Amino acid sequence: MSLLRVEGLRKSFGGVQAVQGVSFALAAGELLALIGPNGAGKSTCFNMLGGQIRPDAGRVLLAGQDITGLPPRVIWRLGVGRTFQIAQTCASFTVLQNLQLALLSHDRRGWRWWRRAGQHRVPDALALLEQVGMQDQADRPCSELAYGDVKRVELAMALAHAPRLLLMDEPTAGMASAERLALMRLVRRLARERAMAVLFTEHSMDVVFGQADRVAVLVRGQLLAQGTPEAMRQDERVQAAYLGGGLEEAPVVAGPHPSLSPEGEGVIPAQPVALAPLGRGRGEGPPQSAPLLAVEHLNAWYGAAHILHGVSLQVGRGEVVALMGRNGAGKSTTLKGIAGLLARTQGRVQLQGQAIHGLPAHQIARLGLGYVPEDRRIFTDLTVLQNLEVGRQAPRHWPDGQPAPHWTPATLFALFPNLGEMPHRPGGQMSGGEQQMLSVARTLMGQPLLVLLDEPSEGVAPLIVAQMARAILQLKARGVGILLSEQNLTLAQAVADRAYVLEKGQIVHEAPMAELARDARARQAYLGL
Repeated sequence: MSLLRVEGLRKSFGGVQAVQGVSFALAAGELLALIGPNGAGKSTCFNMLGGQIRPDAGRVLLAGQDITGLPPRVIWRLGVGRTFQIAQTCASFTVLQNLQLALLSHDRRGWRWWRRAGQHRVPDALALLEQVGMQDQADRPCSELAYGDVKRVELAMALAHAPRLLLMDEPTAGMASAERLALMRLVRRLARERAMAVLFTEHSMDVVFGQADRVAVLVRGQLLAQGTPEAMRQDERVQAAYLGGGLEEAPVVAGPHPSLSPEGEGVIPAQPVALAPLGRGRGEGPPQSAPLLAVEHLNAWYGAAHILHGVSLQVGRGEVVALMGRNGAGKSTTLKGIAGLLARTQGRVQLQGQAIHGLPAHQIARLGLGYVPEDRRIFTDLTVLQNLEVGRQAPRHWPDGQPAPHWTPATLFALFPNLGEMPHRPGGQMSGGEQQMLSVARTLMGQPLLVLLDEPSEGVAPLIVAQMARAILQLKARGVGILLSEQNLTLAQAVADRAYVLEKGQIVHEAPMAELARDARARQAYLGL
Protein backbone atom coordinates (compact mmCIF):
# COMPACT_ATOMS: atom_id res chain seq x y z
CA MET A 1 0.00 0.00 0.00
CA SER A 2 1.29 3.47 -0.88
CA LEU A 3 1.91 5.86 2.00
CA LEU A 4 1.20 8.85 -0.25
CA ARG A 5 -1.20 8.99 -3.20
CA VAL A 6 -1.60 12.13 -5.31
CA GLU A 7 -4.58 12.05 -7.67
CA GLY A 8 -5.23 14.63 -10.39
CA LEU A 9 -3.89 17.72 -8.62
CA ARG A 10 -4.59 21.02 -10.37
CA LYS A 11 -3.75 24.61 -9.52
CA SER A 12 -3.96 27.87 -11.47
CA PHE A 13 -2.80 31.37 -10.59
CA GLY A 14 -4.91 33.74 -12.63
CA GLY A 15 -4.39 32.62 -16.20
CA VAL A 16 -1.30 30.56 -15.37
CA GLN A 17 -1.96 26.80 -15.09
CA ALA A 18 0.82 25.88 -12.68
CA VAL A 19 -0.16 22.22 -12.12
CA GLN A 20 -2.38 20.26 -14.50
CA GLY A 21 -3.69 16.87 -13.38
CA VAL A 22 -0.59 15.48 -11.63
CA SER A 23 -0.84 11.96 -10.16
CA PHE A 24 1.78 9.73 -8.51
CA ALA A 25 2.28 7.42 -5.53
CA LEU A 26 5.04 6.99 -2.96
CA ALA A 27 5.74 4.02 -0.69
CA ALA A 28 7.16 4.01 2.84
CA GLY A 29 10.97 3.93 2.76
CA GLU A 30 11.09 5.16 -0.85
CA LEU A 31 12.82 8.25 -2.25
CA LEU A 32 11.05 9.89 -5.19
CA ALA A 33 12.72 12.81 -6.98
CA LEU A 34 10.35 15.32 -8.59
CA ILE A 35 12.38 17.19 -11.21
CA GLY A 36 11.70 19.53 -14.11
CA PRO A 37 12.56 22.90 -15.63
CA ASN A 38 12.16 26.10 -13.67
CA GLY A 39 8.47 26.99 -13.60
CA ALA A 40 7.36 23.37 -14.12
CA GLY A 41 5.20 23.41 -10.96
CA LYS A 42 7.38 21.47 -8.53
CA SER A 43 7.19 23.90 -5.61
CA THR A 44 3.46 24.39 -6.24
CA CYS A 45 3.01 20.61 -5.89
CA PHE A 46 4.98 20.65 -2.64
CA ASN A 47 2.90 23.53 -1.30
CA MET A 48 -0.35 21.68 -2.07
CA LEU A 49 0.92 18.55 -0.34
CA GLY A 50 2.02 20.54 2.72
CA GLY A 51 -1.14 22.63 2.95
CA GLN A 52 0.43 25.98 2.08
CA ILE A 53 -1.72 26.12 -1.09
CA ARG A 54 -5.20 24.67 -1.57
CA PRO A 55 -5.56 22.77 -4.87
CA ASP A 56 -8.28 23.69 -7.38
CA ALA A 57 -8.96 19.98 -7.98
CA GLY A 58 -7.60 16.56 -7.09
CA ARG A 59 -6.85 14.69 -3.87
CA VAL A 60 -3.92 14.02 -1.56
CA LEU A 61 -4.13 10.80 0.48
CA LEU A 62 -1.77 10.03 3.36
CA ALA A 63 -2.01 6.37 4.41
CA GLY A 64 -5.51 6.36 2.95
CA GLN A 65 -6.63 9.54 4.79
CA ASP A 66 -7.72 12.48 2.65
CA ILE A 67 -5.62 15.48 3.71
CA THR A 68 -6.45 17.70 0.72
CA GLY A 69 -6.60 21.37 1.68
CA LEU A 70 -6.04 20.84 5.41
CA PRO A 71 -4.07 23.60 7.20
CA PRO A 72 -0.29 23.08 7.33
CA ARG A 73 -0.26 22.61 11.13
CA VAL A 74 -2.83 19.79 10.85
CA ILE A 75 -0.92 18.08 8.04
CA TRP A 76 2.26 18.40 10.07
CA ARG A 77 0.58 16.77 13.08
CA LEU A 78 -0.44 13.88 10.83
CA GLY A 79 3.23 13.17 10.14
CA VAL A 80 4.30 15.28 7.14
CA GLY A 81 7.65 17.06 7.58
CA ARG A 82 8.83 19.83 5.29
CA THR A 83 11.94 21.73 4.25
CA PHE A 84 11.67 24.74 1.96
CA GLN A 85 13.41 26.04 -1.13
CA ILE A 86 14.44 29.11 0.89
CA ALA A 87 15.40 27.71 4.29
CA GLN A 88 13.07 28.63 7.16
CA THR A 89 14.89 28.98 10.47
CA CYS A 90 14.94 31.59 13.26
CA ALA A 91 18.04 33.53 12.23
CA SER A 92 18.66 35.22 15.61
CA PHE A 93 18.41 31.92 17.54
CA THR A 94 21.29 29.51 17.87
CA VAL A 95 21.35 26.23 16.01
CA LEU A 96 20.54 24.36 19.23
CA GLN A 97 17.65 26.71 20.07
CA ASN A 98 16.13 26.15 16.63
CA LEU A 99 16.11 22.40 17.31
CA GLN A 100 14.66 22.94 20.76
CA LEU A 101 11.84 25.00 19.21
CA ALA A 102 11.04 22.13 16.88
CA LEU A 103 11.04 19.65 19.76
CA LEU A 104 8.85 21.94 21.89
CA SER A 105 6.33 22.07 19.07
CA HIS A 106 6.46 18.30 18.64
CA ASP A 107 5.85 17.87 22.37
CA ARG A 108 2.94 20.41 22.30
CA ARG A 109 4.74 22.66 24.75
CA GLY A 110 5.26 25.69 22.53
CA TRP A 111 2.72 27.87 24.34
CA ARG A 112 3.77 27.33 27.95
CA TRP A 113 5.28 30.75 28.45
CA TRP A 114 5.80 30.37 32.19
CA ARG A 115 8.40 27.62 31.77
CA ARG A 116 11.98 28.15 30.64
CA ALA A 117 12.78 26.36 27.40
CA GLY A 118 16.58 26.53 27.49
CA GLN A 119 17.01 23.02 28.88
CA HIS A 120 14.31 21.27 26.88
CA ARG A 121 15.58 17.95 25.49
CA VAL A 122 19.11 19.20 24.91
CA PRO A 123 20.58 15.68 24.37
CA ASP A 124 17.90 14.87 21.77
CA ALA A 125 18.50 18.15 19.96
CA LEU A 126 22.25 17.54 19.90
CA ALA A 127 21.72 14.00 18.61
CA LEU A 128 19.67 15.32 15.70
CA LEU A 129 22.34 17.91 14.95
CA GLU A 130 24.99 15.22 15.01
CA GLN A 131 23.05 13.27 12.40
CA VAL A 132 23.23 16.19 9.96
CA GLY A 133 26.80 17.17 10.85
CA MET A 134 25.97 20.38 12.75
CA GLN A 135 26.60 19.48 16.40
CA ASP A 136 29.89 21.41 16.51
CA GLN A 137 28.03 24.61 15.53
CA ALA A 138 25.20 24.20 18.04
CA ASP A 139 25.92 27.49 19.82
CA ARG A 140 26.20 29.69 16.71
CA PRO A 141 23.27 31.87 15.61
CA CYS A 142 21.78 30.71 12.32
CA SER A 143 22.41 34.21 10.92
CA GLU A 144 26.15 33.45 10.98
CA LEU A 145 25.95 30.14 9.11
CA ALA A 146 26.69 29.42 5.49
CA TYR A 147 23.51 28.79 3.55
CA GLY A 148 24.24 25.10 3.09
CA ASP A 149 24.58 24.72 6.85
CA VAL A 150 21.24 26.49 7.38
CA LYS A 151 19.70 23.84 5.11
CA ARG A 152 21.17 21.14 7.37
CA VAL A 153 19.62 22.77 10.43
CA GLU A 154 16.26 22.95 8.69
CA LEU A 155 16.48 19.22 7.88
CA ALA A 156 17.22 18.41 11.53
CA MET A 157 14.18 20.48 12.56
CA ALA A 158 11.99 18.53 10.15
CA LEU A 159 13.32 15.22 11.50
CA ALA A 160 12.55 16.34 15.07
CA HIS A 161 8.89 15.55 14.43
CA ALA A 162 9.68 11.96 13.32
CA PRO A 163 7.65 12.38 10.11
CA ARG A 164 6.15 9.52 8.10
CA LEU A 165 6.48 11.62 4.94
CA LEU A 166 9.29 14.14 4.38
CA LEU A 167 8.94 16.81 1.68
CA MET A 168 12.30 18.36 0.74
CA ASP A 169 12.38 21.31 -1.67
CA GLU A 170 15.96 21.62 -3.01
CA PRO A 171 17.54 20.23 0.18
CA THR A 172 21.18 20.52 -0.93
CA ALA A 173 21.18 24.14 -2.14
CA GLY A 174 24.43 25.88 -1.25
CA MET A 175 26.42 22.66 -0.74
CA ALA A 176 29.41 21.32 -2.63
CA SER A 177 29.13 18.06 -4.53
CA ALA A 178 30.57 15.84 -1.80
CA GLU A 179 28.39 17.51 0.86
CA ARG A 180 25.26 17.06 -1.26
CA LEU A 181 25.86 13.36 -1.71
CA ALA A 182 26.71 12.82 1.96
CA LEU A 183 23.52 14.55 3.11
CA MET A 184 21.27 12.65 0.72
CA ARG A 185 22.91 9.34 1.61
CA LEU A 186 21.97 10.15 5.21
CA VAL A 187 18.38 10.90 4.17
CA ARG A 188 18.26 7.65 2.21
CA ARG A 189 19.49 5.68 5.23
CA LEU A 190 17.00 7.37 7.57
CA ALA A 191 14.18 6.70 5.13
CA ARG A 192 14.99 2.99 5.21
CA GLU A 193 15.44 2.84 8.99
CA ARG A 194 12.29 4.81 9.81
CA ALA A 195 10.13 3.54 6.93
CA MET A 196 9.81 7.22 6.02
CA ALA A 197 8.78 8.21 2.51
CA VAL A 198 10.78 11.09 0.98
CA LEU A 199 9.66 13.30 -1.88
CA PHE A 200 12.34 15.76 -2.95
CA THR A 201 13.01 18.18 -5.76
CA GLU A 202 16.57 18.89 -6.77
CA HIS A 203 18.53 20.36 -9.69
CA SER A 204 21.77 18.51 -8.88
CA MET A 205 21.65 15.53 -11.18
CA ASP A 206 24.34 13.64 -9.25
CA VAL A 207 21.94 13.63 -6.29
CA VAL A 208 18.85 12.77 -8.34
CA PHE A 209 20.32 9.91 -10.35
CA GLY A 210 22.54 8.65 -7.54
CA GLN A 211 20.12 8.63 -4.59
CA ALA A 212 16.50 8.48 -5.79
CA ASP A 213 14.64 5.19 -6.16
CA ARG A 214 12.36 6.69 -8.79
CA VAL A 215 12.21 9.96 -10.72
CA ALA A 216 9.10 11.86 -11.85
CA VAL A 217 9.52 14.66 -14.41
CA LEU A 218 7.22 17.70 -14.51
CA VAL A 219 7.10 19.99 -17.54
CA ARG A 220 4.69 22.96 -17.73
CA GLY A 221 2.64 21.60 -14.86
CA GLN A 222 2.15 18.14 -16.36
CA LEU A 223 3.78 14.84 -15.52
CA LEU A 224 5.94 14.08 -18.56
CA ALA A 225 7.41 10.75 -17.41
CA GLN A 226 8.30 8.71 -14.35
CA GLY A 227 10.41 5.64 -13.75
CA THR A 228 13.84 4.53 -12.59
CA PRO A 229 16.70 7.06 -12.61
CA GLU A 230 18.42 5.30 -15.49
CA ALA A 231 15.24 5.18 -17.57
CA MET A 232 14.68 8.90 -17.04
CA ARG A 233 18.31 9.70 -17.85
CA GLN A 234 17.93 7.94 -21.21
CA ASP A 235 14.46 9.30 -22.01
CA GLU A 236 14.77 11.60 -25.04
CA ARG A 237 11.77 13.68 -23.92
CA VAL A 238 13.41 14.33 -20.55
CA GLN A 239 16.72 15.22 -22.18
CA ALA A 240 15.07 17.71 -24.52
CA ALA A 241 12.83 19.34 -21.89
CA TYR A 242 15.17 19.43 -18.91
CA LEU A 243 18.63 17.92 -19.06
CA GLY A 244 19.91 19.39 -22.32
CA GLY A 245 23.50 18.76 -23.29
CA GLY A 246 25.21 20.43 -20.37
CA LEU A 247 27.39 23.52 -20.32
CA GLU A 248 30.10 21.96 -22.44
CA GLU A 249 27.74 21.56 -25.39
CA ALA A 250 25.77 24.79 -25.06
CA PRO A 251 26.64 27.35 -27.75
CA VAL A 252 27.50 30.93 -26.96
CA VAL A 253 27.94 33.82 -29.33
CA ALA A 254 31.63 34.53 -29.74
CA GLY A 255 32.10 38.12 -30.82
CA PRO A 256 30.51 41.52 -30.31
CA HIS A 257 27.41 41.65 -28.17
CA PRO A 258 24.24 43.01 -29.85
CA SER A 259 24.37 46.77 -29.47
CA LEU A 260 21.81 48.86 -27.65
CA SER A 261 19.51 51.15 -29.54
CA PRO A 262 20.11 54.88 -28.96
CA GLU A 263 17.10 55.04 -26.67
CA GLY A 264 18.36 52.07 -24.67
CA GLU A 265 14.95 50.38 -24.80
CA GLY A 266 15.63 47.79 -27.48
CA VAL A 267 18.27 45.65 -29.08
CA ILE A 268 19.67 46.07 -32.57
CA PRO A 269 20.60 42.58 -33.86
CA ALA A 270 24.31 42.16 -34.41
CA GLN A 271 25.77 40.70 -37.57
CA PRO A 272 25.74 36.89 -37.62
CA VAL A 273 28.75 35.44 -35.85
CA ALA A 274 30.15 31.99 -35.36
CA LEU A 275 29.06 29.81 -32.48
CA ALA A 276 31.68 28.41 -30.15
CA PRO A 277 31.37 25.98 -27.21
CA LEU A 278 30.58 27.74 -23.95
CA GLY A 279 33.71 28.67 -22.05
CA ARG A 280 35.90 29.31 -25.10
CA GLY A 281 34.76 32.88 -25.59
CA ARG A 282 36.72 34.18 -22.60
CA GLY A 283 39.66 36.51 -22.78
CA GLU A 284 43.19 35.21 -22.54
CA GLY A 285 43.64 36.61 -19.07
CA PRO A 286 42.89 39.48 -16.71
CA PRO A 287 43.07 43.06 -17.95
CA GLN A 288 46.39 44.80 -17.41
CA SER A 289 44.92 48.16 -16.35
CA ALA A 290 44.24 49.25 -12.77
CA PRO A 291 41.77 46.89 -11.06
CA LEU A 292 38.10 47.72 -10.98
CA LEU A 293 37.87 46.22 -7.47
CA ALA A 294 40.77 45.96 -5.04
CA VAL A 295 40.34 44.29 -1.64
CA GLU A 296 43.22 44.33 0.82
CA HIS A 297 43.38 42.50 4.16
CA LEU A 298 39.63 42.28 4.68
CA ASN A 299 38.63 40.97 8.10
CA ALA A 300 35.03 40.38 9.16
CA TRP A 301 33.18 39.28 12.26
CA TYR A 302 29.75 37.97 13.17
CA GLY A 303 29.49 39.10 16.75
CA ALA A 304 32.60 37.78 18.48
CA ALA A 305 33.26 35.18 15.77
CA HIS A 306 36.15 36.18 13.50
CA ILE A 307 35.14 34.85 10.03
CA LEU A 308 37.44 36.49 7.45
CA HIS A 309 41.18 36.73 8.06
CA GLY A 310 43.03 39.15 5.80
CA VAL A 311 41.30 38.41 2.48
CA SER A 312 42.92 40.21 -0.47
CA LEU A 313 41.77 39.98 -4.09
CA GLN A 314 41.31 41.98 -7.28
CA VAL A 315 38.83 42.07 -10.16
CA GLY A 316 39.60 43.86 -13.42
CA ARG A 317 37.28 45.57 -15.87
CA GLY A 318 35.69 42.94 -18.10
CA GLU A 319 37.01 40.11 -15.91
CA VAL A 320 35.16 37.25 -14.22
CA VAL A 321 36.82 36.05 -11.02
CA ALA A 322 35.54 32.95 -9.22
CA LEU A 323 35.58 32.84 -5.42
CA MET A 324 35.53 29.17 -4.51
CA GLY A 325 35.76 27.01 -1.42
CA ARG A 326 33.91 24.49 0.69
CA ASN A 327 30.61 25.27 2.36
CA GLY A 328 31.23 27.70 5.23
CA ALA A 329 34.63 28.85 3.94
CA GLY A 330 33.58 32.51 3.97
CA LYS A 331 32.60 33.19 0.35
CA SER A 332 29.24 34.84 1.05
CA THR A 333 30.76 36.73 3.97
CA THR A 334 33.42 38.12 1.64
CA LEU A 335 30.78 39.42 -0.77
CA LYS A 336 28.74 40.93 2.05
CA GLY A 337 31.84 42.57 3.50
CA ILE A 338 32.67 44.18 0.15
CA ALA A 339 29.06 45.35 -0.29
CA GLY A 340 28.94 46.98 3.15
CA LEU A 341 26.38 44.58 4.60
CA LEU A 342 28.28 43.49 7.72
CA ALA A 343 28.28 45.31 11.04
CA ARG A 344 31.99 44.84 11.73
CA THR A 345 34.80 44.69 9.18
CA GLN A 346 38.38 45.90 8.84
CA GLY A 347 40.55 46.32 5.78
CA ARG A 348 40.65 48.31 2.57
CA VAL A 349 38.18 48.07 -0.31
CA GLN A 350 38.43 50.25 -3.43
CA LEU A 351 36.05 50.51 -6.38
CA GLN A 352 37.62 52.25 -9.38
CA GLY A 353 40.30 53.59 -7.04
CA GLN A 354 37.78 55.11 -4.62
CA ALA A 355 37.75 53.84 -1.04
CA ILE A 356 34.36 52.35 -0.20
CA HIS A 357 35.13 50.45 3.00
CA GLY A 358 32.99 51.78 5.83
CA LEU A 359 30.39 53.37 3.58
CA PRO A 360 26.73 52.36 4.02
CA ALA A 361 25.56 49.68 1.58
CA HIS A 362 23.24 52.03 -0.30
CA GLN A 363 26.07 54.50 -0.97
CA ILE A 364 28.29 51.70 -2.26
CA ALA A 365 25.49 50.62 -4.60
CA ARG A 366 25.15 54.18 -5.93
CA LEU A 367 28.85 54.15 -6.81
CA GLY A 368 28.28 51.25 -9.20
CA LEU A 369 28.53 48.03 -7.20
CA GLY A 370 25.75 45.49 -7.67
CA TYR A 371 25.08 42.58 -5.32
CA VAL A 372 22.98 39.49 -6.10
CA PRO A 373 22.37 37.63 -2.81
CA GLU A 374 22.21 33.86 -2.56
CA ASP A 375 18.67 33.97 -1.15
CA ARG A 376 17.37 36.27 -3.99
CA ARG A 377 15.27 38.63 -1.81
CA ILE A 378 12.91 39.73 -4.54
CA PHE A 379 9.68 41.53 -3.67
CA THR A 380 7.12 38.73 -3.89
CA ASP A 381 4.10 41.04 -4.03
CA LEU A 382 5.52 43.07 -6.92
CA THR A 383 5.47 42.04 -10.57
CA VAL A 384 8.60 41.38 -12.62
CA LEU A 385 8.48 44.88 -14.10
CA GLN A 386 7.88 46.47 -10.70
CA ASN A 387 10.83 44.57 -9.21
CA LEU A 388 13.01 45.88 -12.04
CA GLU A 389 11.84 49.46 -11.53
CA VAL A 390 12.75 49.26 -7.84
CA GLY A 391 16.38 48.74 -8.86
CA ARG A 392 16.56 51.41 -11.57
CA GLN A 393 19.46 53.88 -11.47
CA ALA A 394 20.73 56.42 -14.00
CA PRO A 395 23.21 55.41 -16.75
CA ARG A 396 26.90 55.49 -15.82
CA HIS A 397 30.19 56.23 -17.56
CA TRP A 398 33.62 54.71 -17.18
CA PRO A 399 36.45 56.97 -15.92
CA ASP A 400 37.59 57.55 -19.51
CA GLY A 401 34.17 59.03 -20.35
CA GLN A 402 32.92 56.06 -22.34
CA PRO A 403 29.33 55.02 -21.54
CA ALA A 404 28.98 51.96 -19.34
CA PRO A 405 26.36 49.31 -20.22
CA HIS A 406 22.84 50.70 -19.90
CA TRP A 407 20.26 48.13 -18.85
CA THR A 408 16.52 48.54 -19.35
CA PRO A 409 13.62 46.10 -19.05
CA ALA A 410 13.77 45.52 -22.82
CA THR A 411 17.47 44.67 -22.88
CA LEU A 412 17.12 42.49 -19.78
CA PHE A 413 14.24 40.57 -21.35
CA ALA A 414 16.54 39.93 -24.30
CA LEU A 415 19.15 38.63 -21.85
CA PHE A 416 16.61 36.56 -19.87
CA PRO A 417 13.80 35.55 -22.26
CA ASN A 418 11.99 33.67 -19.48
CA LEU A 419 11.34 36.97 -17.71
CA GLY A 420 10.12 38.56 -20.91
CA GLU A 421 7.33 35.98 -21.02
CA MET A 422 5.97 37.05 -17.60
CA PRO A 423 6.44 40.82 -17.12
CA HIS A 424 3.26 41.17 -15.05
CA ARG A 425 3.61 38.06 -12.90
CA PRO A 426 4.10 38.65 -9.14
CA GLY A 427 7.46 37.48 -7.85
CA GLY A 428 5.78 35.14 -5.37
CA GLN A 429 4.23 33.16 -8.23
CA MET A 430 7.56 32.48 -9.94
CA SER A 431 9.74 29.40 -9.64
CA GLY A 432 13.02 29.52 -7.76
CA GLY A 433 15.05 29.67 -10.97
CA GLU A 434 12.88 32.45 -12.37
CA GLN A 435 13.33 34.37 -9.11
CA GLN A 436 17.08 33.90 -9.45
CA MET A 437 17.03 35.43 -12.93
CA LEU A 438 14.87 38.29 -11.65
CA SER A 439 17.33 38.94 -8.83
CA VAL A 440 20.18 39.25 -11.34
CA ALA A 441 18.09 41.42 -13.67
CA ARG A 442 17.02 43.74 -10.85
CA THR A 443 20.66 44.23 -9.87
CA LEU A 444 21.58 45.10 -13.46
CA MET A 445 18.88 47.80 -13.47
CA GLY A 446 21.20 49.59 -11.03
CA GLN A 447 23.67 49.97 -13.94
CA PRO A 448 26.56 48.34 -12.01
CA LEU A 449 30.18 48.50 -13.11
CA LEU A 450 30.98 45.54 -10.85
CA VAL A 451 28.62 42.71 -9.87
CA LEU A 452 28.95 40.40 -6.85
CA LEU A 453 27.14 37.16 -7.77
CA ASP A 454 26.46 34.74 -4.91
CA GLU A 455 25.72 31.19 -6.15
CA PRO A 456 23.77 32.17 -9.29
CA SER A 457 23.30 28.55 -10.41
CA GLU A 458 21.73 27.41 -7.14
CA GLY A 459 18.17 26.20 -7.63
CA VAL A 460 18.41 26.59 -11.40
CA ALA A 461 17.64 23.84 -13.93
CA PRO A 462 20.51 22.57 -16.12
CA LEU A 463 19.20 24.28 -19.24
CA ILE A 464 18.89 27.60 -17.38
CA VAL A 465 22.41 27.26 -15.93
CA ALA A 466 23.66 27.46 -19.52
CA GLN A 467 21.53 30.58 -20.03
CA MET A 468 22.95 32.10 -16.85
CA ALA A 469 26.47 31.38 -18.14
CA ARG A 470 25.67 33.18 -21.38
CA ALA A 471 24.44 36.17 -19.40
CA ILE A 472 27.67 36.29 -17.36
CA LEU A 473 29.77 36.16 -20.53
CA GLN A 474 27.72 38.94 -22.09
CA LEU A 475 28.26 41.11 -19.01
CA LYS A 476 31.98 40.41 -19.28
CA ALA A 477 31.97 41.31 -22.98
CA ARG A 478 30.48 44.70 -22.08
CA GLY A 479 33.28 45.44 -19.63
CA VAL A 480 31.44 44.66 -16.38
CA GLY A 481 33.61 43.07 -13.70
CA ILE A 482 32.16 40.05 -11.86
CA LEU A 483 33.17 38.43 -8.59
CA LEU A 484 31.41 35.07 -8.63
CA SER A 485 30.87 32.87 -5.57
CA GLU A 486 30.01 29.45 -6.95
CA GLN A 487 30.02 25.78 -5.90
CA ASN A 488 29.39 24.62 -9.47
CA LEU A 489 32.89 24.02 -10.85
CA THR A 490 31.55 23.45 -14.37
CA LEU A 491 29.89 26.86 -14.46
CA ALA A 492 32.91 28.58 -12.91
CA GLN A 493 35.20 26.93 -15.45
CA ALA A 494 32.92 28.03 -18.29
CA VAL A 495 32.94 31.74 -17.43
CA ALA A 496 35.82 32.66 -15.10
CA ASP A 497 39.29 33.97 -15.95
CA ARG A 498 40.84 33.47 -12.53
CA ALA A 499 39.95 31.83 -9.22
CA TYR A 500 40.62 32.44 -5.55
CA VAL A 501 40.02 29.58 -3.11
CA LEU A 502 38.89 30.34 0.44
CA GLU A 503 39.38 28.04 3.41
CA LYS A 504 38.39 29.03 6.95
CA GLY A 505 38.16 32.66 5.94
CA GLN A 506 41.58 32.87 4.27
CA ILE A 507 42.76 32.84 0.66
CA VAL A 508 44.72 29.60 0.36
CA HIS A 509 45.06 29.28 -3.42
CA GLU A 510 45.03 31.55 -6.47
CA ALA A 511 45.31 30.44 -10.07
CA PRO A 512 43.90 30.91 -13.57
CA MET A 513 40.53 29.15 -13.66
CA ALA A 514 41.60 26.71 -16.35
CA GLU A 515 44.65 25.74 -14.28
CA LEU A 516 42.55 25.08 -11.16
CA ALA A 517 40.10 22.99 -13.18
CA ARG A 518 42.99 20.81 -14.43
CA ASP A 519 44.69 20.51 -11.02
CA ALA A 520 43.09 17.41 -9.50
CA ARG A 521 45.20 17.64 -6.34
CA ALA A 522 44.17 21.26 -5.65
CA ARG A 523 40.52 20.52 -6.39
CA GLN A 524 40.49 17.62 -3.94
CA ALA A 525 42.43 19.48 -1.25
CA TYR A 526 40.51 22.74 -1.35
CA LEU A 527 37.11 21.94 -2.86
CA GLY A 528 36.55 18.25 -2.11
CA LEU A 529 36.01 17.61 -5.86
